[in-house]
Amino acid sequence: MLKEINLDIKNSEFIAILGPSGCGKTTLLRIVGGFIEPTSGIVRLNDQIYSGEGHMVPVEQRDLGMVFQSFALWPHMTVRQHVEFPLKSPRHKGMSAAQKEEAVEQAISCTGLKPYADRLPGELSGGQRQRVALARAIVGKPSILLMDEPLSALDAELKIEMRREIQNIHKLTGATILYVTHDQSEALAMADRIIIMKDGAVEQIGTPREIYMDPQTVFAATFVSRCNLLKGSWHEDAFRVDQEGILLRNPMIPREFRSKGLYPVRPEQLSIQPEGQGIPGVITNKQYNGREIHYSVQYHDEILTVYSSCQTEYNPGDRISLTLSA
Repeated sequence: MLKEINLDIKNSEFIAILGPSGCGKTTLLRIVGGFIEPTSGIVRLNDQIYSGEGHMVPVEQRDLGMVFQSFALWPHMTVRQHVEFPLKSPRHKGMSAAQKEEAVEQAISCTGLKPYADRLPGELSGGQRQRVALARAIVGKPSILLMDEPLSALDAELKIEMRREIQNIHKLTGATILYVTHDQSEALAMADRIIIMKDGAVEQIGTPREIYMDPQTVFAATFVSRCNLLKGSWHEDAFRVDQEGILLRNPMIPREFRSKGLYPVRPEQLSIQPEGQGIPGVITNKQYNGREIHYSVQYHDEILTVYSSCQTEYNPGDRISLTLSA
């Protein structure tokens, strides 16, 4: 069930709807698509009411393209036939045969499917099948593209490649994209703005940088990438870390963190020093990641996550101190 959703999305914006399973993100997408009729409220595209006030425009009459987690390809149809299929709907009856052919060629070309145009789905890789679903969604040049976890069935390397593909398609088509995902890295990498949802409501809306660097709630901070929550007490803009004589000052920390006696710190904001001044801890785990090393640090009954450069290495069991960088 969705509660008090109030969104204003600009033309050509890439919006990622991010949240855990069951938070309502797919329900929101299905309401926009016309698969679910909202019990109250209005869905409007420019001046046209899609849902609400006694109106319910059918799915096939909405200016939408859709890409879902399952590719939904027909095994007996070639790539070209899949891309041609949406143009057979009554919504495109005003297009001439030449215009349709040009639209199909553009969709096939911009998704890199030209060499595979006459192949059947069974002859394609997972990434190629996802490109077919994308080409089919954009061939009619819809105003809005709805994407429901389209990359979740792909392996890690292919996901990164397809992210670039979707970004390129966004630039080429200028379509407004609503992209549902539970993958924080996808949302941060691709979106112009991110909508974080929790329990059917919007938790925070902002650019990827705003969401990452300035989370407004504990849930937003911990759901989007890693975040350490130091415990202590606030007095005006000063925070004293529990059991330490360390004082941190930051007037920008939101109210929810202050009321709960917490101070949010991203892993890369902590620096590891030899034992001395700072927050004391013991290295409990170390993972090499090429450009940086990810450490787990035991601090009293908490485990803090720290991302550090490879210039100086520490090992499990080392006693260290943590300082907060700007």
